[in-house]
Amino acid sequence: MIYPFSNKKTVKGQRNEDLPEQNNGLPDSTLPHGLCPRCNKQSSFEILGSLPATYDSGFLLSPDGKRSKPFFDQVTSLECRNCNQPVIVIEEEFIGGIPAREKHSGGSITWKGLFWWPFSNMNISNDIPGDISKILLEAKITYSAQCYRASAVMSRRTLEAITVEKGEDSGTLAKRIENLKIKGILDKNLADWATEIRLIGNAGAHFDPINEVAKEDANQIIIFIDELIKYVYIMPAEIAKRRKK
Repeated sequence: MIYPFSNKKTVKGQRNEDLPEQNNGLPDSTLPHGLCPRCNKQSSFEILGSLPATYDSGFLLSPDGKRSKPFFDQVTSLECRNCNQPVIVIEEEFIGGIPAREKHSGGSITWKGLFWWPFSNMNISNDIPGDISKILLEAKITYSAQCYRASAVMSRRTLEAITVEKGEDSGTLAKRIENLKIKGILDKNLADWATEIRLIGNAGAHFDPINEVAKEDANQIIIFIDELIKYVYIMPAEIAKRRKK
């Protein structure tokens, strides 16, 4: 049920709990909703508990004289209300919008997710040639670990491997993709899309892995690869399976 007169759209879940607006990010204990890395569905999450991950050097003294260790990072377990499976997140504490490990004057305390387990978007179809699937998996793992430069390198390597497997083994990556379009192996819309992706198009022609790679650029090339693989490998395999029935 949706309440149209509230400030935020509130959707009721199966247990009558409030589900927040769609969030394309992954969940943490401050925002326990978003995309579940296990089932890849939008969901809300129940916080199962947290444990310290990195202690500060000092101690906190309570009014009753008990000492405790403050910590900057914590490990939190969240249960997805869609697939009912736990998700683990390493979180960093922020105070007043500043990382707690950097000294601060005060403010509200929030926790920001840094790393999640399991990694999201790791399902690789068996219809993809083995060598290509291994390289693609590496690109996705490094992206989930926020190693965007490494992810971009492996993503481009995945595309190079696809073009070689389809008979194009020389020239720039953008030129190879254009040749696949001319041969009719690649859909025109996908080929045109490739020219709009910075790491494949003009900037990608002289790609230097030492250069900084933005998260969005690394994400765009992975999205493109997923769609390319659907067209080149998965769809033909599905059609072949149906024809055998």
